[in-house]
Amino acid sequence: MNEDAGIKRVYTRALDPVHIGAGGYRLGRVDNTIVRDPATDVPKVPGTSIAGVVRAFYTVYLMENDNECKSKSNEEEKKKCAEEKAKLVFGDETKKGILRFYDGQIVFFPVSSIQGTVWITTKELIEYWFGEIKDKNGEKIAIPDEIDNEAYAIKGINTDKPLNLSWLLLKVEKAENGKEVVLPSEIDKWVKRIVLVSEKLFSHIVNDNLEVRTSVKIDSDTGTAEAGKLFTYEAIPRGTVFGFEIGVDKHRDGSVDVNKIINAVSPYFKLLGIGGMGTRGFGRIELAIEQKVKSQGGETNAQS
Repeated sequence: MNEDAGIKRVYTRALDPVHIGAGGYRLGRVDNTIVRDPATDVPKVPGTSIAGVVRAFYTVYLMENDNECKSKSNEEEKKKCAEEKAKLVFGDETKKGILRFYDGQIVFFPVSSIQGTVWITTKELIEYWFGEIKDKNGEKIAIPDEIDNEAYAIKGINTDKPLNLSWLLLKVEKAENGKEVVLPSEIDKWVKRIVLVSEKLFSHIVNDNLEVRTSVKIDSDTGTAEAGKLFTYEAIPRGTVFGFEIGVDKHRDGSVDVNKIINAVSPYFKLLGIGGMGTRGFGRIELAIEQKVKSQGGETNAQS
């Protein structure tokens, strides 16, 4: 990572299923699949998808709230003003932007169980996104180096009996002395029950518990279903928590306030969402900003 690039982390929770299409059709369980990380086969949100939507929503925000743009005489002039201001941050075809949007990862994935919804994650994910995890007393929760074919409970789980994660029944191991993790407040309210599983199981559990729906193409002339146009598509389910990172090229302009931009677009994400199938009730998400900036030199407090 460029030493001149500070990294801001933003967490999102899916309020609806999210469909970021891989493009085209393929043989298999569904016709329209979603984008996956080729190394892990776990669904992801491409950085280009995040960047494009943030830019579009920020342009609308500037049209409605920037004093200079609001003062223009008509909507076309307001839009042109907002687009020119957005270019200063996001760039255009002639120059690159100040912000860098990296692919979003699934950090916590919801799965049905007899104890209610359980969010699964892995040791690698939780350490990458939250570092050293601690309990309510500030004591470190030690995580085994190897988690085999069991669920390692770190929050809200009854460990006296096996735990089913949808169709899969796993033995439950509890954290030392029954400690439970305390996450940043914006995340803690989203996930009530958490277990760690191995990376091998994580991919299988996620892909086996994606939402799959069936639709049919509608003839625009008749308003009825077209014969032979039935298709299926998959989506990341409601309640999934993602993490994504935004880099700021401080060498070019360190004054860009990522918090301000994310706060500005947050209502649009909650109302209009991201990805495809929006007219079918997909895509709405809510955002939460991590209150620290990460760089090669360590962490520094950021303005909230």
